[in-house]
Amino acid sequence: MMDTVVQLLLGALCAFYLLWVAYLAVMNLKRAAQARTIGTTAWLLGLPLVVVAYVLDVVVNWVVMTFALLEWPREWTVTARLKRHCGTPTWRGAVARFVCHQLLDTFDPSGRHC
Repeated sequence: MMDTVVQLLLGALCAFYLLWVAYLAVMNLKRAAQARTIGTTAWLLGLPLVVVAYVLDVVVNWVVMTFALLEWPREWTVTARLKRHCGTPTWRGAVARFVCHQLLDTFDPSGRHC
C-alpha cells in the first residue's frame, strides 16, 4: 500500500516537472517568435511540442492538480486554475501564487504568466 502511494506521488511530481520543462520550451519558442528570430524549420519542429505541452497541461490539471488542490477543476489548464486562485486569501491561493511567481512568471516573455 505504501509503495503504491509513493509511486503515485513520484508520478505526480514527474508529471508536474515534465509540464514545467515543456512550459520552458514553449515560452522560449514564444520569445523567439515575438522577437521574429525563429526560422520556419525551428517553428515547425516546435509545433508538435506545443501540442504535447497542451495535452500534458490538461492531464496534469485534471489529475495531479485535482489532488494537489483538493478540488475538481473548473478550467482546462493549470494556468487558468492558478489564475483563479491567485487572488484568493486561501491556502490554494498561496500555492497558486508560489507556483506562478517562482516557476512561471519569470519565464514568460511578458513577465507575468498568471
